[in-house]
Amino acid sequence: MRHVERKPEPNILLLKKDEWTEKFLESEKNRPDNAKYGHSEIKSLLYSASHNKCYYCETILKGKPSEIDHLIEVSENKSLAFEWTNLSCDNCNDKLPNRSIAVADTLNPCIDSDEEIRKHLKFEDEQITFLTIKGDLTIQKFKLSSERLDWCRMQELKKFHKLLIALKDKLIEDNRTCMNADEMDKLKRFSRFDHCYSLMFQDVLIDNNIR
Repeated sequence: MRHVERKPEPNILLLKKDEWTEKFLESEKNRPDNAKYGHSEIKSLLYSASHNKCYYCETILKGKPSEIDHLIEVSENKSLAFEWTNLSCDNCNDKLPNRSIAVADTLNPCIDSDEEIRKHLKFEDEQITFLTIKGDLTIQKFKLSSERLDWCRMQELKKFHKLLIALKDKLIEDNRTCMNADEMDKLKRFSRFDHCYSLMFQDVLIDNNIR
């Protein structure tokens, strides 16, 4: 998880949010129309803000973008059904199995800074671990320690270590003791925001004394 800078509210919500909300509340339906809060303009802004990564696990969402979900469930507060600040991707946002954990007790990638997130979460190789109760609840709520995610993160770690070994072999071949700026940059790219699992790679770079 990394901080996601939410883009300005899309025009479709500025024009329609109040109308949609009023009609939804009057309808007494349990769920709003997902064709509205999942409008193409809304999807485009949400996913471009995260470089088409999941807001929670940082997996790159290939192909057709995932659906849109609510940070705070509509069942908890219907008035937030079309609130821009309450919309996010749903890749890891299936909260039903962990409904007993309140969203307010977990990290919010659209609010919490990278520095704040790192106070609560860290990685040991491909496995995410928690430093605080809030970190633990975040991992549980969004299923960030699943076997699937461990496997995906491991595949990216293999790419990093393959590059690291190649660069170290190059140092030996050239009889050098230090990597040059270009070589260091190739490794640091893994921790850039647009790269998958970049929070994990921040820990990896520290572990390998790459600053």
